[in-house]
Amino acid sequence: MALQLLALCYWLIDIKGYRHWAMPFLIFGVNAIAVYFLSELFARLISIPVLPRADGSPADIKTLIFENLFASWASHINASLMFALCTVLLWLGLMTILYRQKVFIKV
Repeated sequence: MALQLLALCYWLIDIKGYRHWAMPFLIFGVNAIAVYFLSELFARLISIPVLPRADGSPADIKTLIFENLFASWASHINASLMFALCTVLLWLGLMTILYRQKVFIKV
């Protein structure tokens, strides 16, 4: 199935010339190491318990964002999905800024 998906992408992008839909993959691909490193660093920073909850127990920023912005109006599974999608869109937005400025981080 993976080979068939690769063949479909090759046919759509290289043979037919439909490249616009693949732009997010290009943006993530040119700065893949940067987005990996920065997202891991960001995930660790927002996981440090810094703020108290209403009951006095310590909570991290990630938990507070999840509980107040997503879990308050969606089921737990859908809230988790929305949190993940928003995280990916956040990094896509930041990497789009780097892409438009022609900043490509290489190692």
